[in-house]
Amino acid sequence: MKRKTINLMFKLSVLLLFFPVSLVSAAQFEVLRPGKINIPRNIKKVFIDPDLINSDNDKLELKNDVVVTLKRRLNDLGRFQTFVGPPRGFDPNRETVAIIQGDIISGGEIDQGQLTEKAICRGGLSGAIGALSARESTQQGLTLSRRRMLCKLPNLTSQLVESGLTAGLSALGVKEYPRLDEVIRVYKYKNFSIFAQINLSFTQIGSQRETLAIRADAASFSRHVIDPDTYQNVRESGDNASLIWLWFRVTPVAPVVIKKIGIIQGSNPGSHLGKWYNRKVPNVSDIPKKERQKITMQLVNKTLTQFIQTISPYKSIIETEIASGGDSKAREKLEEGRYQEVKKILHNPNDPEDLYNLGLAYEAGALTIEDYEDAMYYYSQALDKDPNKKLYAQGIGRMEFQLRIAKKLKKQTGK
Repeated sequence: MKRKTINLMFKLSVLLLFFPVSLVSAAQFEVLRPGKINIPRNIKKVFIDPDLINSDNDKLELKNDVVVTLKRRLNDLGRFQTFVGPPRGFDPNRETVAIIQGDIISGGEIDQGQLTEKAICRGGLSGAIGALSARESTQQGLTLSRRRMLCKLPNLTSQLVESGLTAGLSALGVKEYPRLDEVIRVYKYKNFSIFAQINLSFTQIGSQRETLAIRADAASFSRHVIDPDTYQNVRESGDNASLIWLWFRVTPVAPVVIKKIGIIQGSNPGSHLGKWYNRKVPNVSDIPKKERQKITMQLVNKTLTQFIQTISPYKSIIETEIASGGDSKAREKLEEGRYQEVKKILHNPNDPEDLYNLGLAYEAGALTIEDYEDAMYYYSQALDKDPNKKLYAQGIGRMEFQLRIAKKLKKQTGK
């Protein structure tokens, strides 16, 4: 076995020596995309009126997060100056503003019950370390057999740890002959399933009132939570005794009438077995505190994204390759996002890879249509020098698309 491993490593080394692998660098940058509808440019102020956002069915109490997040994201994009409250401080005969209103629906379900599983208990140092690794990697609880062995549901991590530790001890001259116990054990679980739906409208107010956009968007979140403190052994055998072997072949997954070893079926909550199964509508306090803010913000941001992209120009991430040749310092600056420095380094390039990277600096740091036109120029120069390079043609394709987008953005923002 060792000889085969050495031969394989040698072959790989030879391949790498004669066929070197070139690493591809990637550039990731933000570009501005136009909103999906053309909001009149004279609308510069937007008011989010909490009194006009109905939260009667907001069981998760998301309303405040929705208002604060919507205001922050719209202000960050720069198209509108956004305020919270009813429209005020403007002359409707001279100025047109917009108001956002709507309603929020949120809620969900929690089911909790008890499940049964077969666990393996292994003695010795390798068994103890393997059990601890299983707990860390799966968040399961550990139980003890009557012979004081740690019991766990094995996984790949614990098996590798046990095998590696056993082999290591054997190499040191320490032989392990661990005993094995098998147990049937029960544990409690919870399944969280929550959702949010946000319905919003964007209405202009001035010399005339008109609703310009209406959207309804939803998001959901679910998680299976196990309580490690509820694990409990209810049946046990030692060294593969036939009792437990027979048990799992006669009734592998079916519920039984003995309470502690019954598998509780969510589809049958009304039976005499269902008393360990409970279903209820969650509220904010049911979500663990450490996760509450993270989960609710995920729901809020996901539901607001499409509405924001409908009424406002928005930022999008583009990822492309950096040409692997040319000036190495310029490549480093590109990877660091220091685009102005790249332009200074590559002020008069001739190499096609430098030309492409200079175009990428203009594209990544673009603030005006002229920046995209410069990027198109350098991409075209690079392709003229190396017509077979697909990467350069892709850059030209991106710029043709972005120039069309930039013209639409100018209509929306006047920039």
